[in-house]
Amino acid sequence: MDESLSALVRVVQPHLLWQVVAADDNSPDLPLVWSHLASAGPGDPTARWRAAFSAATERYYRSPPPPAMPAAFVLQWCLELPAALTATAALFGPWSLDPRTIGLSFAVEPSAAYPTTLQVRSAGALVADPGQRLESARAAYLDAGRELAANFRPGVNLGRHQRLAMVEDLWEMSVARVRRRPPVERDSCCYLYAVPGTHECAGCPRLRRR
Repeated sequence: MDESLSALVRVVQPHLLWQVVAADDNSPDLPLVWSHLASAGPGDPTARWRAAFSAATERYYRSPPPPAMPAAFVLQWCLELPAALTATAALFGPWSLDPRTIGLSFAVEPSAAYPTTLQVRSAGALVADPGQRLESARAAYLDAGRELAANFRPGVNLGRHQRLAMVEDLWEMSVARVRRRPPVERDSCCYLYAVPGTHECAGCPRLRRR
């Protein structure tokens, strides 16, 4: 196994919410392959995931969520995983990662349907200058994230502004979390507030309109 890849996993793991594993040549991809989700291929690759999360939300809150809510949460996770990984690698190590070229795949918990495990195949490029490294990682993530957001078709209306704003938001949120800063103000919404018994998240744009 590539020593740089092993080092990457060791460095980022303490800062991330999910288990991170390094793939070798014999490791199959985990069930959800990020590059496949980002492509404009046929079918609806997140349909089963959204359905599972919708069912889990209904069990927890005893009320079915509006379809936009699981769609927004799944898109957030699709963006948060590479955002958090690439930001952490750039801030705590010498790596500048591109989500499209590192062989990123992941698994979700079967019942609650939240991500549990990330698998990575490549440690990307080494960039010595910290500022250049973070900017390179940000640019690669934003380009890849916008591609995924543009191709995300969950069968409900998530407008172009909502999807593209979420790309920017998840980068800023990931950097703030890794640096242990307060929640950032968002321009996108996860629609959790629409589920009975809930309220807006910290940083929700609805709070600024009150």
